[in-house]
Amino acid sequence: MFREALFVDRLNRFVVLCEEGGRRFPAHLPNPGRLWEILLPGRVLLLEDQGKRDMPRVWGALLGEKVVCLHTASAASVARKLLEEECLEDFAGFRVAGTEIPIGNSRLDFLLKRGREKMFLEVKSCTLFFDGLAMFPDAVTVRGRKHVELLADLGGAVLFVVHVPSPFAFLPDFHTDPEFASALYAARKKVLIRAVAVRWDTAGNFQYSHTLDLPWEVYEREAGDRGSYLLSGYLPETRRIAVGNLGELNFPQGFYVYVGSAMRGLLGRIRRHLRKRKRSHWHIDALLPFLEDVRAFPIRSSERLECAIARELEDLARPIPRFGASDCSCGSHLFYLPQPPLKIAPFVEVLLRFRMGRVAGILQEIRGVSVN
Repeated sequence: MFREALFVDRLNRFVVLCEEGGRRFPAHLPNPGRLWEILLPGRVLLLEDQGKRDMPRVWGALLGEKVVCLHTASAASVARKLLEEECLEDFAGFRVAGTEIPIGNSRLDFLLKRGREKMFLEVKSCTLFFDGLAMFPDAVTVRGRKHVELLADLGGAVLFVVHVPSPFAFLPDFHTDPEFASALYAARKKVLIRAVAVRWDTAGNFQYSHTLDLPWEVYEREAGDRGSYLLSGYLPETRRIAVGNLGELNFPQGFYVYVGSAMRGLLGRIRRHLRKRKRSHWHIDALLPFLEDVRAFPIRSSERLECAIARELEDLARPIPRFGASDCSCGSHLFYLPQPPLKIAPFVEVLLRFRMGRVAGILQEIRGVSVN
């Protein structure tokens, strides 16, 4: 049985701070993903005890009525059961002949056999979803890219297990890891790629729901090196900074989010912003040297979205007048927040809406069907 606790903070990649009955304690998180949209303050986590000496382990989370399994190893167990129960039409007749198969410096989850026919299968756990669309990964995965490239050489399959039943379409997350996305797209004619949705309950049981659509035409339209981006950073002390033609401005201690775009060379633009040494050109160049923990959030798209994003941020943050908005009618493209943006649910929702909700809308436009 699981017990419930509230998420407080992420202490490191595999440990979170929880609260239960006024008491705070660490718990093991068996998931290396970023999980920004799930690990928000106050989120209900489902914990399983591992004995008196070990900290409890996070099994899942509650998102309203949705139960999301966060234990990445569970995806392989799900896949095995779906194979045994022949829920997956593309794998009909195959049985598991081996697990954790070593090939070179890598391991693949399963070796399947059907008579004399063999197939290697790699399984990935997907917890990133929004507005009917699921995406993987939510953090850069060099290991995942190598698996896809290996399967393209060997011939085989990759199965993405989506841990909620609401999505109806799946794509690689070309915003977060364009190299993995490109590798998966390139392998699509050599590798059997499937994504399935399952429904979990609070007792840790699951049911197969459906197979998801793979709208590669949307990927082809949207996944180029162009689009918009957010930069966030922390100013540790109040400063007065000269900002080009805006003159000297007061910047209070706190967090800042800047919105920009680059319809050619998006990655190069972001890398330039993150460089320590560079010639000052944009307003943001004056502020960046004073910020700590600067993070970039690319939003790859076929159209310029920075003004639309800025209008959304006006509703949840304080704009710095005219900053970064000299060539448009926006009041500002820089916003102040008293707390980290990734701990503010509306900010995370804005990011998801422009990264994923917009893609879901394009799918509806192209195919004339809704994924909601």
